[in-house]
Amino acid sequence: MLPELVRFHNDYEGRMTIRSLNLSENPGAQGDLPVSVIPTQFFFNADGSPYVPTGFALGAFYELLTDEDGAHILTKHAGHLSYDDMVAVYEDLASP
Repeated sequence: MLPELVRFHNDYEGRMTIRSLNLSENPGAQGDLPVSVIPTQFFFNADGSPYVPTGFALGAFYELLTDEDGAHILTKHAGHLSYDDMVAVYEDLASP
């Protein structure tokens, strides 16, 4: 997935912030984020709130995680995400 992520970063630089952690090289770097498989992606809106997919679904592998009160705190996708899926997330995030 790294080549697709690099391509996406190059194509969308300045329009979206992408952070990548190599947990093999930096064990524990995910902090409190629930990572159970590599790769795992988390999506946030520009204001830091959790992104909620609207115009599409990330397949059966995305989760909307909630806190003990039922408030949405994270949107997580576990597994490979193709370049086209990354573009779809960007377009969904960027839509009004």
